[in-house]
Amino acid sequence: MVYFTFMEKIDLSQWTMFSNRHNSENYNSPDGKWMLKLGFPGFCSTKEELIREQDICRKVVSLGIPTPHVGDIVEQDGRLGLIYERIVGKRSISKCVGENPEHLEEYIKVFAEHCKKLHSTSCIPGTFQDAEEKYSRLIEESKMFPENVKEFARNLIKETPKVSRCVHGDMQTGNLIVNDNGAYFIDLGEFACGNPLFDLGCYFYFCHYLPDDYLLAAHYMNAAMMHKCWDVFAKYYFGADTPEKLAAVDARVKPYVLFPILDFEHLMAEDANLKYLEMNFQVARKDLGL
Repeated sequence: MVYFTFMEKIDLSQWTMFSNRHNSENYNSPDGKWMLKLGFPGFCSTKEELIREQDICRKVVSLGIPTPHVGDIVEQDGRLGLIYERIVGKRSISKCVGENPEHLEEYIKVFAEHCKKLHSTSCIPGTFQDAEEKYSRLIEESKMFPENVKEFARNLIKETPKVSRCVHGDMQTGNLIVNDNGAYFIDLGEFACGNPLFDLGCYFYFCHYLPDDYLLAAHYMNAAMMHKCWDVFAKYYFGADTPEKLAAVDARVKPYVLFPILDFEHLMAEDANLKYLEMNFQVARKDLGL
């Protein structure tokens, strides 16, 4: 194994695996200060993408947004990964809720509050990728979207107020980790500058359009719990504390579920899981009257 610039070599047998998830193996370093996220085939980023994520992480830290410090790139048997600062005792919000469902509201309130702080953070255009430009490109590249859906998405981008705020790019409860010292955003490879509505559409998608088997494997919750998470999130993020306010929030955010679908289509490329994404897309398309 080669660890570019930080160390010449790593003996993975000296590292301790602490999780084996659907998309990666995760290891702690012998000294306990670092962790390695090593992608599985089909989920591995390219070296160029990981270099971009390194750069993003360092810029995000400079903005005062809490995220683990990033190390360097690891390559083993054709698989690539990144070294990150180890956050001792961390759990994702997804895991917290899944293991302690009686505290769902408490944990989702934390998630909502940190998302609001993230989305209130301004960024200088050009510092990160532009969310509108990215999705405009993905619309044209999409093989899944028929022309009427593409036109709907193009118009939605045109109608979206132009602001320069920090956008996570994969905003969901698996990407905020917590321990006794605080909360930290992780997996910043799609971080962007733009309107937070793109992030909110991503979380709405996770809470309403994914099947139980995936949610239980990746997020420790079933679809019913994810629906409840969204309702609680809307309460603390938007102040949607009545059914009427929640319905208005849902109507505003729901169209933006098209954009995480575009993200997944791009990331999966020719992956076998595309057929499941296609099924999710058809449900969302029907909900949107497209």
